[in-house]
Amino acid sequence: MIVTCGEALVDLMPERMDGTILYRPVLGGSLYNVALGIARLGGQAGYLWELSNDSLGQDLLRALAVENVVTAAVRLTDRATPVAVVDLSGEEPRYNIADPDRVMNEMAPPAVPNGATCLVIGSAVLSREPVAHAIEALAATAPLVAIDYNVRPPSIHDLAGYRARLLRLSRRAGIAKASLADLEILGEKDPVAYMRDLVGSGAGLAVLTAGKDGAFAWTAAGESHVPARLGPIVDAVGAGDAFMCGLLAMLQKDGSLSYERLRHLDGETLKDLLAYAQSVAAVTCRSKGAVMPRAADISAGDQAALAADGAVA
Repeated sequence: MIVTCGEALVDLMPERMDGTILYRPVLGGSLYNVALGIARLGGQAGYLWELSNDSLGQDLLRALAVENVVTAAVRLTDRATPVAVVDLSGEEPRYNIADPDRVMNEMAPPAVPNGATCLVIGSAVLSREPVAHAIEALAATAPLVAIDYNVRPPSIHDLAGYRARLLRLSRRAGIAKASLADLEILGEKDPVAYMRDLVGSGAGLAVLTAGKDGAFAWTAAGESHVPARLGPIVDAVGAGDAFMCGLLAMLQKDGSLSYERLRHLDGETLKDLLAYAQSVAAVTCRSKGAVMPRAADISAGDQAALAADGAVA
C-alpha cells in the first residue's frame, strides 16, 4: 500500500459568470489528491493526516471512502478545514492558503501503518514548522519515500532551510520528483544537473517535469525523456499531482516500489513510465481544478489529447 502524508484542503476555483468572478469549491490538497488518484487508477492507497469534523472535512473523508482509500489513520478534530484561493492569472497556478487553525503547521502526523510499502510526502507542509520537522522524522521510519517538491511560494518563509530539507529528503528517497517551476523558485540554475546529482547522491529515481519540453527521468541504470503530451487544456491545476499518481500507480502495479528495483529501471522502462504519467496528467488538464482521473479515462484513450495544441505537467 502507498500512503500519503500531507495537506487536505478545499481549492476555491475562479469562474466568471455574468461578468462576475465566482469561486467554486473543489476538494484538493496535493497529498490528498495523490492518495485519491492512485486509488482511482486501480492502486492501493492510504492517507495519513488530520481532517475536520466540519462539513468540508466530512466531504473530504467521504470522497476517500468512495474510492476505498484506507483512512484508518486519519485523525478527526474540530479544527477548520484549510481553503486555498486559486489564482490562474500567471503561467503557473498560485495558491493563497487560509488555515486559521494552523492545521498545516501544527498537525502531528500518524505513524506509518503496517503494510505500507511507500510513504509519499511533499508540497506546502514541508516548508511549515513544526509539521515539516515531524514529517521528515516520519520519513526516516518508512520503508521507501517518494517526494514531490510541489513548491508553494506563499508558504515559504525560510527558503534556505526549506531547500536544505528537500535535499536531505531527496538524497534518501526512492523517488524524487520536481518541476522546472519548482527548481526555479529554489534558485537552481541547471535543473537537469540538479536531478542527476540527486541520483548520484542516493536517490533511486529522479523525475523532472518540464512543461512544453516534456518529462525526464534518471536512475543509476538509465535515463529517458518523453515529449509533452499535447491536448486541450482547461487549466493545469492538479497536473503535477496527477503525474505523480500515474508514476506511483504504475510502479506499484509492476512491483517496482523498492529502492533496488527503482535504481535498476532502464531507459525503455522509464520511457513507458513517463508516458503513462503524462497521459494521466493530460486527462486532469481537461477538467477545471484538480480532478484526478480514473483508470478507464486513461485506457480508453483520447485522440484529441494527442493531436491538439497545448502541454501538461
